[in-house]
Amino acid sequence: MGAGKVCKVMWHIELIDNTVKVSKKLAKELFASQDYSGQHWEELDDVVSEGKLDFNYDHFEHMDFLWNEDVQKVLCGAKVKGKVTFGSMDGDNSGKFWGYEFDGKGGFRELKGEVVWK
Repeated sequence: MGAGKVCKVMWHIELIDNTVKVSKKLAKELFASQDYSGQHWEELDDVVSEGKLDFNYDHFEHMDFLWNEDVQKVLCGAKVKGKVTFGSMDGDNSGKFWGYEFDGKGGFRELKGEVVWK
C-alpha cells in the first residue's frame, strides 16, 4: 500500500492511556455491576489484564465501557486513581479524543482531548 493510502477494514477506537489499577476484589465488583452477562465482559478474567482494566479491541467502537454509571460508581467507590483515554481516527466520531480521570478520593472527571499538529 502506497504512502498516504489508508486501508479501512473496521471502525474502532484506540486505547491511548490506561493507568487505573484494579484488584481482584474490585474486578469481581465490576463484573457483578453489569446489567447482563456479556454487557462489558464475558468472564471475570476479562475485567483485568496485568493489574489494570482490560479493554477488548474486539468490541470495536464499543470498547469504552467507562461511560456506564454503574461502572463509574464501582470505580469511584473503590477510590481508584488513574487515567484512561481513547481516540478515534475513523467512523462517525473520527478525530475525537476523550477519557476519564479518577482522583483516588472517590471522584472522577470526563476528559476531552485534541490533536495539534506542528
